[in-house]
Amino acid sequence: MKFSTTKVRFSILAGLAAYGTYRLVFDIIGVGTALQNCHLSSEGTINVICYLFGLS
Repeated sequence: MKFSTTKVRFSILAGLAAYGTYRLVFDIIGVGTALQNCHLSSEGTINVICYLFGLS
């Protein structure tokens, strides 16, 4: 069996792409939750997000 670095490289890239997609989905869900709770928080990153979307 011949060892190929190309297959290893592509599997690492596929893993990074899957991880990036996973993080992106949860970041979008987090922003959506923050926008629904703008009236509850007045500090930190949630306040900045609410300000950017005009909900503060």
